[in-house]
Amino acid sequence: MHSETKSIFDKLMSLKREGIFKGEIETGVETLESHSKDVSVFKVVPGFVVFPQDTEDVQLILKEATQLVAEGAEPVSITARAGGTCMSGGSLTEGVVINMTRHMNSVSYDTSLKRATAQMGAMFKVIADTISIDGAIFGSYPSSKDMCGIAGMIGNNASGEKSVRLGATIDNVLGLEVVLADGSVIHTGVLETQKDEKAEHLKSELKKIKTSISSDFKKALGRVPKAASGYRLERIPEMGAVDLTPIFVGAQGTLGIITKAVLKCTPAPEYTRLLVVSVEDLERLPFILQTVMSLNPEGVETFDKNTFVRAKNFLVEETTMCQKFFSEKTELVVLAQFSEATQADTDTMARKCKEILEKSPGSPLKVAYIDDEVLHDSIWKIRRSSFSAMRDWNPEGTRAVPCIEDIIVPVDRFGEFVPGLVALLKKHNISYGFHGHIGDGSLRIVPVFDFREERSILAKKIIDFTREGIQLVKSLEGNMSADHSDGIIRTPFIREFYGEKIYNAFVEVKNLFDPVGILNKGKKVRGSEELIATYLDK
Repeated sequence: MHSETKSIFDKLMSLKREGIFKGEIETGVETLESHSKDVSVFKVVPGFVVFPQDTEDVQLILKEATQLVAEGAEPVSITARAGGTCMSGGSLTEGVVINMTRHMNSVSYDTSLKRATAQMGAMFKVIADTISIDGAIFGSYPSSKDMCGIAGMIGNNASGEKSVRLGATIDNVLGLEVVLADGSVIHTGVLETQKDEKAEHLKSELKKIKTSISSDFKKALGRVPKAASGYRLERIPEMGAVDLTPIFVGAQGTLGIITKAVLKCTPAPEYTRLLVVSVEDLERLPFILQTVMSLNPEGVETFDKNTFVRAKNFLVEETTMCQKFFSEKTELVVLAQFSEATQADTDTMARKCKEILEKSPGSPLKVAYIDDEVLHDSIWKIRRSSFSAMRDWNPEGTRAVPCIEDIIVPVDRFGEFVPGLVALLKKHNISYGFHGHIGDGSLRIVPVFDFREERSILAKKIIDFTREGIQLVKSLEGNMSADHSDGIIRTPFIREFYGEKIYNAFVEVKNLFDPVGILNKGKKVRGSEELIATYLDK
């Protein structure tokens, strides 16, 4: 345990003995090990893990950590964690992990307002089950929905297969309770019932920062419908009232520790119809996607031939049923799902899309209209298991590395994007699979690296490949992260992606909210390539 971590540990233990701090403070090997990994390729063992009982406990942790810095101690790194499904290493730290899942996990639902209120220890599945009684869903609906926590979804600005209509998490969070670095609490959005002097100061300063980079930021962000890299300054108006909610969404706990959120809930689609488009020529993707998107689909997803082959190892029945969609020439399939007010209207829209696609110039596109429920569920199960297929079924000694798995580009640039990406993978001699929310332009590229190589060599290969992938995305007006945020793996590339002026604005945001530097150190700003090498789980 580092000295700065031991200082806060000793202080909290003293408060625990006095009955002031109510939660648990644990240093057992099993606890530390279980909090040292997520779904990334990193391992970072924390100094200790705290299970707070309430918001007051969280306040105590941050207040005492800030006070220790004022007394001359080095800043400790404090981060929050829930389901541990982050692919970027966002919640990993050598300092203090705050885990709210043990005590701070309540969920309530207001049927009249169609809003759920959840503490940040709540797992998304519990929220989904609670609101499903009213036929509702939470719009961002990620593939990891059965395992992830709402805290991670907010921290990363996650989204999923419903995002083409319902948006990302940032579009579905109505208000937050947040503990700031000094231990004070602010409320945002619908939870902000009265003016708070500290919150008003933050709003004023954020406006100034946003104004200083406004036109530059819009261009650098990319011509894409969603992003999770950096801080969401595009959501801060330069004039008028400011809601602080968006600045915390996607911030990975670097600006404050969220303890509670109010979530917008949406009626679940009642009627659906699925088309499966088998794609042999990747250059036709822009036409396919633009056609589908013009007809207001409910979801547009994809997975490629390499993912499908790996899925055969554990989804035998499902892949056997879906083999018909994969000929020897098929590169990938596009899943286009429609939903309208009635089944008849839904089917009409699906048939219209099928007709347009099949009559397109060039060789006939293969478009399957799915009216078999078992087949429908099988193809969706393969898609939702795509990352597991790439993560768990690789040759011995190799591992899938989420590094550019979260990139996003404009749909109209896919004719350049996918061939360019495949060429990059071949250049580096990397096997791969891809899947993703392709209707938004988001593609999950999952490269597989040889972990038998020496640490420094492996780290350099990962870093070089990641840099070139991000440069390709930038050249096509895309963004380096759509849903998974930056964490350990992408933070080192933020400065070169956004440029010095915008990166410095991000540093200003960080310093505004966390002047003592205790919140999730090394994420969003001040990360380094050296940390990638240091923390690789070899």
